Amino acid sequence: MAEPELTLPALNVLRIRVTLRLTAPARLPPFKGALLRGGLGYALQRISCPQQCWGQSNTCPAALPHCVYRDLFEPTPPPNSEFLHDLRDAPRPFVIEPPLDQRRMYQAGDLLETNMLLFGRGIDFLPFVALAFADFAQAGLGRYQTAARLERIEALPYGQLLGMTIHRDGDDDLSLSELPVFNLSELTPIAHRLPSDLRLALRTPLRIKTRGELMQKPAIPAIVQATAWRLQALNHFYGNVPWEVDYRPAIAAAQQVTVEDDTTRWVDWERSSTRPGKRQSMVLGGLVGAATLRNVPPVVRAFLLAASLVHTGKSCVFGHGWIEVRSLR
Repeated sequence: MAEPELTLPALNVLRIRVTLRLTAPARLPPFKGALLRGGLGYALQRISCPQQCWGQSNTCPAALPHCVYRDLFEPTPPPNSEFLHDLRDAPRPFVIEPPLDQRRMYQAGDLLETNMLLFGRGIDFLPFVALAFADFAQAGLGRYQTAARLERIEALPYGQLLGMTIHRDGDDDLSLSELPVFNLSELTPIAHRLPSDLRLALRTPLRIKTRGELMQKPAIPAIVQATAWRLQALNHFYGNVPWEVDYRPAIAAAQQVTVEDDTTRWVDWERSSTRPGKRQSMVLGGLVGAATLRNVPPVVRAFLLAASLVHTGKSCVFGHGWIEVRSLR
């Protein structure tokens, strides 16, 4: 049987690394995705919204047609849009990639690094993101609002750990020329060069529902389907070129993948919502660990590579669903 052909959406992705320096001792949560996402959102409101809107963007008295905070953190689909089906919200055009060391205690002078991915038209908000991180650091991190400062921001080329510095502490500007933007469509030839046997690492909790239940073991067809849905939604709202692809053959092709040496396990992670009037704790567990994949077709490799960039499953904005695909050693 011939392998199904696939072209991934022509959606641009920019990964940045943000480095903060603590100016006092701090105790931070082990999983920092919610801390970073929440602090960035509040900071973005402070720098871009009138004060009467803070914490109540849904009833913003300014009634602006475009709002940087809403466009990034609370995007809404057009009225009567049927595209999202049963999804309540439009996907955010960014993902936080928190540090993975689960470190809690920091001393003055220690560094805290995090990655952030911006998708499609969301890349245009990079200057506001830089200002928001600086404001977030100054306002303080965590429950005790430990002060920090924004040390630098780097733009990372695809697949590289070292990038170009686009902002340093004390600079008044942001270098936006020749950003190493990567297009998802470039993943297809990369997928063809990968071997058919791979190691899949779930770096942050993976939350995917299949048949109404959260997946308890890696099911590659479910991962491909969740990734296809996410790619379609991201490209619909933030891409410039329509992506009208039947991805069902890719899901079918994923059925032939064999999962071996599965060391994945379920972990629970608790976060607290700090929205005014909605303060509550939520448990957002998921799968972490690794597994060996045998006989992975190129079309499935392409979706797995895409998932490694845009994340997949639920709660991606906090950093969940961060996977890594690599050759077996």
